[in-house]
Amino acid sequence: MSAPSSTQPARRAGRPRSEESRASILDAAYKSLRRIPVSEITTVHIARQAGVSTATVYRWWSTKEALLLDAFLYTVEHEVVFQREGLPLERLKGYILQVGRFFTGANGVVTARLLTAIQDNSILRNDFLKRVYSPREMELRATVKEAIKRGDLPPELKINLFLDSIVGPLLARLLFRHERIDESYVVAIFDQVVAATRAQHPAR
Repeated sequence: MSAPSSTQPARRAGRPRSEESRASILDAAYKSLRRIPVSEITTVHIARQAGVSTATVYRWWSTKEALLLDAFLYTVEHEVVFQREGLPLERLKGYILQVGRFFTGANGVVTARLLTAIQDNSILRNDFLKRVYSPREMELRATVKEAIKRGDLPPELKINLFLDSIVGPLLARLLFRHERIDESYVVAIFDQVVAATRAQHPAR
């Protein structure tokens, strides 16, 4: 019998085990959001689906809400990306188109579940506003201000009303009517709101 080799096999290249575990937990949390309401999801359930212990989950997230938001953001940040180049109104339209696509299908179900859950869960609501809504609102407002500075939108524009008029119809389809948000619908809403805004405040 030959002597055992004194060398150890080289470790396979790839992500560290901790990173793989973290990615598995985020994936399990997001899949849970696709299937069941937030109120029915538990940390134990997510850990079991990810094939890890609850202690491993709590190593990174102190609450279920924090984990669910991280799982949501992990997906959003890969699928809804704010462009930094180009004319401000075109960048704004492109972003809204991405939001419309995200609201369609399984991602739309997840979004609707989170928006429903924040009505009765103050922890989730505060975290959602701080980590999801506010940063994106700031980017949108900054882009609208660029468009105003360029003269593409009137200086008298009420930015909150302008943005609400664009996003509101998408949320109505997502939350109330459960209708598909296709590209032609998003473009029609965006162009109509911009045209109405300019008509209301004609250039002097």
